[in-house]
Amino acid sequence: MRIPVDSVVDAVKMGASVQGDVDAPVRVAVYLDAGAPSHIVSCLRDALVPQTTSGLVRVARLDAPVFSVKADTDVALVVSSGSPLLQDRVQQIAIAGVPTVILCESSVEVPFIQQDTAMLGLIAASDATHLLSSLASWILDRTDKDTAFAANFAFMRIAAAMRVVRSATMANLATGALFFMPGADFPVMTMTQLGMMLKLAGVFGKPMRAERAYEAAMVLAGALALRTGARAVARRIGRPGVVFKTLVAGAGTFGMGCCLSAYYERDIDYGPLNDFFRGVYSRAKTLLAPEPQAVA
Repeated sequence: MRIPVDSVVDAVKMGASVQGDVDAPVRVAVYLDAGAPSHIVSCLRDALVPQTTSGLVRVARLDAPVFSVKADTDVALVVSSGSPLLQDRVQQIAIAGVPTVILCESSVEVPFIQQDTAMLGLIAASDATHLLSSLASWILDRTDKDTAFAANFAFMRIAAAMRVVRSATMANLATGALFFMPGADFPVMTMTQLGMMLKLAGVFGKPMRAERAYEAAMVLAGALALRTGARAVARRIGRPGVVFKTLVAGAGTFGMGCCLSAYYERDIDYGPLNDFFRGVYSRAKTLLAPEPQAVA
């Protein structure tokens, strides 16, 4: 059973691409109306703290004498309880081409929004959990910088991670269903799983360091174990084996993604493991070093 070395090399290249996605500039504009609910303002103050140098949050008053929208703004959040000025200012932001969402306590405070569109939305929430989960989904639906947003703002990470996991799961389900040549699907599926691992690392703000090799090894080991088990069962059940292998590919990828997400949520200290391998390397180097020649 051959380990797909080419896939590992391609995954290393993908790591550079993912790091580029993490470093993409993220610009969030927050506009506060005069009657903005204090608990929503407090919730956003805690949640919108950029975790990388590429993130920036701008805060301004909705009733500022000179009202403007920066051209590089990715999304705009308007916090309000409803005011005569609200609709006009929101239209100005949307006309500037910035996806805009109004955050309030009740939808009756914003009667001019009947339904969400690609450029304009409304989130009515009275508790922080519902507010942040709805806001995370709303932003992810309207940006192609999902990795950068999640790396910057922790409240978006679970939603972004599940999108990565579901995408990889569907890809491997399709691969398992379409590849009929024995063994041909393994490198493709493994590459998808390695790509999923790197994207999840980016989503959770883990830099592309040498330590990612430990996680890549775990993904490869898991992929080999899934393939071995699926092939063994498929031989026994005959024709339905193709369906079984396809389901194992999907379920295995989904489970792997969920485990990686839980793993990345925690800060793992690789120091002891690095020290162990450095010690092994040092001892091996000493044992293999040529003995000094005696001087006659």
